[in-house]
Amino acid sequence: MKNRLKLIGKILVSIILVFALIIGSYVIYVYAQYHRLPNDMKQTIKNPQTQQVELGQTYKMMTFNIGYGSYPPSFNFFMDGGDDVRAYSKSAVKSAIQEDIRLINKEKPDFGNIQEIDWQGDRSQQVNEPQMVRAGLPDYTSVLTQNYDSAFLFYPVTKPIGKAKSGIMTYSKYEIESSTRYKLPIETNFNKFFDLDRAFSVSILPIKNSDKKFVIFNTHLSAFITDQKIQKQQLLTLFDEMKKYVSKGDYVICGADYNHALAGKAHPELTWMKEFPTENLTKGMRVVAPTNAPTVRSLDYAYDKKNPKNTFGIIDGFLVSNNIKDLKIQTIDNQFKSSDHQPVVMDFSLEK
Repeated sequence: MKNRLKLIGKILVSIILVFALIIGSYVIYVYAQYHRLPNDMKQTIKNPQTQQVELGQTYKMMTFNIGYGSYPPSFNFFMDGGDDVRAYSKSAVKSAIQEDIRLINKEKPDFGNIQEIDWQGDRSQQVNEPQMVRAGLPDYTSVLTQNYDSAFLFYPVTKPIGKAKSGIMTYSKYEIESSTRYKLPIETNFNKFFDLDRAFSVSILPIKNSDKKFVIFNTHLSAFITDQKIQKQQLLTLFDEMKKYVSKGDYVICGADYNHALAGKAHPELTWMKEFPTENLTKGMRVVAPTNAPTVRSLDYAYDKKNPKNTFGIIDGFLVSNNIKDLKIQTIDNQFKSSDHQPVVMDFSLEK
């Protein structure tokens, strides 16, 4: 009997040691794989255009968080309290990206910003989304900026989200002469493995017969961050960079997913829909946001148009310098067909 108990004890200890070794090895792997890209990185401009923007002309711009093609109306995400983790299938992701391309081509914006565009992502079924978007928008120049390149995240344990490369994209019918990636502050504790890396891009467009520039900012601020000081630092970092161009008299637009309420009701109980701090915004900049329809839904429940249980808000829109006249802004309400966000479009002109 004693020998049998000793044998059982040895087996249990061996099992515990094996699990400890696996967990320890995984923690070492995650820490070893974790990295942040350096600051002030020049970006590659694909399919360059030569036509230049002009003062006094009317243009249209879109900003759209496409949710890496993985959030159809039926999707409810585990980090919001739902059940789903990865996209349903590769064909579902491709179908969503094709719908996004259709929306863009229907609106025919002169400029656009995209957030949460994946490539080499397990969560998005390894679909090369930038390749699809560029093929669907052959008349645009584009800049793809990497947000993060994560290690394999074994979370949730039963259905791990896996690895992902994800970023933001700016596209334009007009010449982009340069584009740069800048780092944003993030949490430095273990939460960094879930927030990963964060950045914003600054694309510079020459203006015909002018020494001023048209400057497009693109970013996707952290959603599930717990440290409000870091949330504030991200915005202040963005605002400080804007100040450099506003002070020179350049024309500045930021189209983004701010994960703050730009208009309508804020939800301070959510990490991603607190009130936008307009009091800290760069002097000479203002918020331009739609009010006709929400730009985002929560992912704790699937979306049901007839009986929606989600929380809705307006967290996508534009920050514009005062030398830009906004003529019209609206959410394109497509009932969250391809993403948990809806695109926002703005007509504007660069004032002489």
